[in-house]
Amino acid sequence: MRARRQFFFFLLFFLSACEEPLRLPYITPELHHWPRPYKGVPRLQLHVFTTGTITVRNRLIYRDGSLFETQQLDMLVFVIEHPRQGLILVGTGLNRKIADNPEGYLGAFSAPVNTLTMAKDQDILAQLKRAKLSPNRVRSIILPDLRFDHTGELESFPTAQAIVTSAEYNAATEQEADLYLSKEYDNRREWRFIDFTGAEPLGTFRAHRDLFGDGSVLLIDATGATAGGLTVLVRLPTQPVLLCGNLAWTKEQYFYVRVPGLLFDREAWWEKAWRLKKFKDLVEELIVLPDHDWAAIAAAKTKDIVLHPFAAEEEENADKGEQENKAGKTGKDRKQREPTTQRKKANQRTLP
Repeated sequence: MRARRQFFFFLLFFLSACEEPLRLPYITPELHHWPRPYKGVPRLQLHVFTTGTITVRNRLIYRDGSLFETQQLDMLVFVIEHPRQGLILVGTGLNRKIADNPEGYLGAFSAPVNTLTMAKDQDILAQLKRAKLSPNRVRSIILPDLRFDHTGELESFPTAQAIVTSAEYNAATEQEADLYLSKEYDNRREWRFIDFTGAEPLGTFRAHRDLFGDGSVLLIDATGATAGGLTVLVRLPTQPVLLCGNLAWTKEQYFYVRVPGLLFDREAWWEKAWRLKKFKDLVEELIVLPDHDWAAIAAAKTKDIVLHPFAAEEEENADKGEQENKAGKTGKDRKQREPTTQRKKANQRTLP
């Protein structure tokens, strides 16, 4: 495993060293299909969960990063609570089996990963139940890409419609590479494929699709990091929120436009990252949420965004409390089943 990891980063370093500098693209300071003043969708709410963390070499996140320093990434799941469409997941986070045996589950794909941390019951299915958001309400799952950090628990929602670009699906199913784990989506039958051919622009981006036709959830073409990435714009009641997907893993990545270490198309990512920057410049109220940066999301929180931090100790205490409640209830039931004469004798012994 160590040799494989060293080879992976040597290859990454070699490829980045041979690249030509990227030119700054000109983005027209014009907003398409963006009415002023902003008008959000009433009763739309965004929930954020973390399903674990991955620590990787800095060079994997930033093309100009260090090969020796590491950085922790939060494996997040965004849940849109829609007044008419139920719950919409954006990604499904890590698979629960990783909590017990990460290397065994990921296999060769654990090579780029230094440390992977996931606690028992930290998967999104368990956390939805604990947050009293019924998994049965999940109707749609938007997949920013088909890498394992987004598809881990896809099979836990068999009746929900999985939404992905046709380009991303083709790239993921043609070859098992670039952090794709086919076992997480091979048995999936309910798919909706997004094609941006002929799509209209949105804000500063070239192409988008309106997921439900009501302007509440908009899918933006974010091809670049992968063959067919998706960025999601959610029109929350007070402010619009942009869920970056693989367009930006961290706040630093989108704020300083730092090129990722893993890329499908460097020029395509670069152009879209600058479109994101221009969008934020022109729409001051826009909230930009990176895909793997809990701290940045916590700092940007509004009344329409609900954070669900996971604490393993709280989970253990909750389980312990539930067991104690069950034990207390059992004792109470046993006492209620005592014969009447036995209860009378007990009462008589307590009388003066």
